[in-house]
Amino acid sequence: MMLRLAQLGTWHLHAAHHVEAARRNRHTEVVLVWDERRAAGRAFAAEHALDFEHDLDVILARTDIDGVIIDTATSDHPDVIAAAARAGKHVFTEKVLTIRTDDAVSLINLAANNGVVLAVSLQRLIEAPIRTVKRLLDEGAVGKITASRIRYEHHGAVGVPWIPEHFFDKKQTGGGALIDLGAHPIYLAMLIHGCAPDAVTARMSYVTDREIEDNAVAVMDFPGGAFSVAEVSMVASFFAYSLEVTGTAGTIAIGPSDGRVLLRQGAAGEWVEQEPSPALADPFDQWVNAVMTGAVDPGHLTTALRVTQIIEAAYKSAESGRTVALEALSATPA
Repeated sequence: MMLRLAQLGTWHLHAAHHVEAARRNRHTEVVLVWDERRAAGRAFAAEHALDFEHDLDVILARTDIDGVIIDTATSDHPDVIAAAARAGKHVFTEKVLTIRTDDAVSLINLAANNGVVLAVSLQRLIEAPIRTVKRLLDEGAVGKITASRIRYEHHGAVGVPWIPEHFFDKKQTGGGALIDLGAHPIYLAMLIHGCAPDAVTARMSYVTDREIEDNAVAVMDFPGGAFSVAEVSMVASFFAYSLEVTGTAGTIAIGPSDGRVLLRQGAAGEWVEQEPSPALADPFDQWVNAVMTGAVDPGHLTTALRVTQIIEAAYKSAESGRTVALEALSATPA
């Protein structure tokens, strides 16, 4: 079985990565490109030897198109994903699903009602170091988890200008470092702590004087008194990430230099490098498998929805200077 796909939008940096992922997968073929920015879309299509179609309705009406890859501006996700879902096209989209929580709920419900497999790229969840951390936590290596700290940073707002300028347009993005980079530590924190946080407190700064924040921190309160600190920056000198999980019996750390997973247990213990767990399949490949087999991860869309909810609450916190409690969701994906 071959799934024929349309690449909808070339706004996001990962659009090229997603086309490459589709070409690596033996069950998928990208056949054409659409972008409301016609010049950008045509250039992308030419670069990747694909056809360009300027009319989205024409693409979605084609019976030979099984699914779509969404890489539009985040602000356009509600309209474009909704149109695809109504047309019965399966959807793989770059994170975050939406800027607003109510839009995310609407899209998830719409996809379910139309028999559409909707997936959001939460790509850090598949990585071998993260799978290793999860294995150690499942084994009880640190005892009761009391805190975690996850940092993602790059130099996109300073130095080499490899991020396109539209990434700094608040209307298109919904925000800066927190909504872009911050999605990663937020879903990783939920993986580590095994649930969604109860509340979030955030601070943001504007080092390069743009309209979006380029430096931010969010503290998430988890049940039982545990905290998770998400630190994100677009004003570092290079790309790096680090992770620490602290518990009553030990600490797990992933260092910023080499990605090794280290575990120390007890006051007199030594730091010991851990045998890595295997990485999971690429998020795109997981989506393709779900479309073809119907074996959908029941928790995936709940995680994606929570990411949007937490980010939205974090912006409210930064604006008000107060901690924002997370409301119970009126409905969660099945």
